[in-house]
Amino acid sequence: MLQALNDDDIVRVIHYKSSYKIWSHLVVTHEGTSQVKRAKIDLLRSQYENFTMHEHDSIDDMVIKFTKITNGLASLGDVIDNDQKVRKVIHALSLS
Repeated sequence: MLQALNDDDIVRVIHYKSSYKIWSHLVVTHEGTSQVKRAKIDLLRSQYENFTMHEHDSIDDMVIKFTKITNGLASLGDVIDNDQKVRKVIHALSLS
């Protein structure tokens, strides 16, 4: 298992003897506890709900920001369907 890890992760888990302990530590390190996960979801949800296109943003900039938010939510298990995403982008464009 250690062969698949990068140097930073190896340093974090080298002292563990079992694969289970290594895996458990890496999950908490990269995903956080359930409280941290909930806080991340809440923050990203707030960014999603308040998403607008700013005057200085190009369409590409706006799409990149929006994609980071929605991908972050999806990676934490809070998936937004495509219809909602389209409506949110159209709404953000209409406000600018």
